[in-house]
Amino acid sequence: MSILVTARAKDSTLKEIMNRYLLVIFVLIGVCLAACAPAAQGAPVQPIDPAQLIIFYNGSVLTMEKDQPIAQAIAIRGEKIEAVGGDEEILARRGPETLVIDLAGRTLMPGFVDAHTHVLNDARSQDMSLDQAQMLALRNGITTLGDLYVDQSFLRDIQRFNAAGQLRARTGLYLVYNDPCGRQIGTWYKSYPPTRIPGEMLRINGVKIFTDGGSCGHVALSFDYDDHGLGDLWVTQEALNNAVAEAQAAGYQVAIHAIGDRAVEQAQTAIAFAMNGQPNTYRHRMEHVSVLTPDMVTRFGELGIVPVLNGQYPSCTPFGPPLPEEYGDWEWPWAELRAENPTLPIAWHSDYPFLSINPFIHLYGFVTRNDVYQQYTCKPQDWLRDDVLAVEQALSIMTLESAYALFRETEVGSLRPGKYADLIVISENPLTIEAEQLRRLSVLATMVGGRFEYCVGGALDICPGYAARTPVPLPDTRPPEPVRWLALVLMIVAPLGFGALRLRGSAIRLTLARGGGLAGIAGGGLWLLMWSLIRDDGSNPAGVWLSIVATAAMAVGVVGLACAGKPGWLGWVGLAPAFLGAILLGLAFIASEWLGMDEGWALMMIGLMSHTIGLSLFGLANIKARVLPRFNFLPLVVGLLSGPLPLAASFGLAEDAEWPFALLIFALGLGWVALGLLLLFMSKPRGEMVS
Repeated sequence: MSILVTARAKDSTLKEIMNRYLLVIFVLIGVCLAACAPAAQGAPVQPIDPAQLIIFYNGSVLTMEKDQPIAQAIAIRGEKIEAVGGDEEILARRGPETLVIDLAGRTLMPGFVDAHTHVLNDARSQDMSLDQAQMLALRNGITTLGDLYVDQSFLRDIQRFNAAGQLRARTGLYLVYNDPCGRQIGTWYKSYPPTRIPGEMLRINGVKIFTDGGSCGHVALSFDYDDHGLGDLWVTQEALNNAVAEAQAAGYQVAIHAIGDRAVEQAQTAIAFAMNGQPNTYRHRMEHVSVLTPDMVTRFGELGIVPVLNGQYPSCTPFGPPLPEEYGDWEWPWAELRAENPTLPIAWHSDYPFLSINPFIHLYGFVTRNDVYQQYTCKPQDWLRDDVLAVEQALSIMTLESAYALFRETEVGSLRPGKYADLIVISENPLTIEAEQLRRLSVLATMVGGRFEYCVGGALDICPGYAARTPVPLPDTRPPEPVRWLALVLMIVAPLGFGALRLRGSAIRLTLARGGGLAGIAGGGLWLLMWSLIRDDGSNPAGVWLSIVATAAMAVGVVGLACAGKPGWLGWVGLAPAFLGAILLGLAFIASEWLGMDEGWALMMIGLMSHTIGLSLFGLANIKARVLPRFNFLPLVVGLLSGPLPLAASFGLAEDAEWPFALLIFALGLGWVALGLLLLFMSKPRGEMVS
């Protein structure tokens, strides 16, 4: 009798300790979550006085308009251009309230239009906020851009940013149909129809489709290259035909990633199929088009497909060895593409961060074929050096023709009355300096919609009233460093300490089993909640906290399984890696998200596989040992469905890569909830007596 009373007293004391421990942990988590909440980015754009007249004069105004390519002055009222012409003509418009700005011989031109960039969607990977990323574009004179990788998470982010009045560069979005490895994401884009409202800061332009490698895998070529065979085509011709036709039928412009000549041919065929003999009024475009046969060059013009090119040829930092010399003329044949299709709009892309965001590096590349990396200049292969464009041709591509690719040519891209006052002032005139000096040009001021958005410190005389704005940085959602290391220590010590209690004797094992059940329910539920938060907002700091607590709870749940009965030797072989794997998973989140260790992602995979394979082995033992007498097959099912099976299946899938990962997450979360319920409602550990 005394032994039984002592056991109950131990159980009561243990429960009290556990309750207090959990209370302290959750209070700390709540405090840290509140402290780590991301701050709002940027300040809303202030309205422009529609009656305000601004005149720039005494400069070289490059209009990009054929009937008046060069002027001396420009008048702006509100958001739009009112007049372009000579000094005398434009200054005659001034009144007592007119803001008159002397360019003092400087050059004014339209803002650059970057038809394909990742400066916004890749902002976080470059350690920038959206506000910092758009300021990077504006500092480089880019006033309009197309973002060419928009998934659902980024779409929500940029829409919120714009709704708050913080978007300062005109932005077109291309919603992804598949990922860089060709895995199909689906027709989710149809929930977000394209827009064409004049002057809108944010618009949905179209759909992005990857047809060959480059970002993942290898470009699809018609000849063997660099021991990669013919490269990778991600979709069949029939599938691409149907994808383009389906997007077109829903009103979307299609932008097809096609680098190698096999991919270009496939993309041209798919667009021709969708157009069915009609003109390309949807302005379907093709990205990169790095390797073109002569027939493909002329077919661009025949079909009216907009090719999107980069001016920076990567000689200094090549993506791979150069093409064989016999195919060298096929690589980015810019001059031939322009000469064979004189009326076809050709667009420019920086493709930042893969290439420089500086438009003058690309302008220099178009005109010379040379590349610039830091302070070094690199020349391309000999057979490419004469394939260059004139400065006027390159500037047209980088402004008005790129605006056409974004359905913005009536709004921006040139300077004429009625268009938006999106313009830049630059250090010298690119039409009059030596080609070698083009790469040294710089932006002195950037204006979007009649408002100065950037002005360099030494040129404030051309930006009256401009107040330098410091972009809101990417919020550091990590807790203070001592808390990070404390979380790492607790991640290891807490589950181990809970497991050590099992060695104190059978009297408390029922409590430990039920405590493990509660932990399993909590861990599984938090795992599901963490996945939901990350899907809804990948930047949500709560996801890291929840993942750490969830994995620690799953480790405690494994201890609960160990306390539920006698697992046998195979059961112990499974429980050990399952316990260690759960701890490694939590450490992986801490290492990668809070401590910035690249090894965190490898640790995460090791932990996940260790945990799920361990559960599978325990599940095999449990079928015979019946540690969990009810639903004794459940641990095996949870282990297999939450790791080995979905990961094995994903290797053989060319498309629809979402479901294996979703199965992994949900099977592990729901599985632990079920295992926890079994442990919680056990009457006593199997095969053991409670003294």
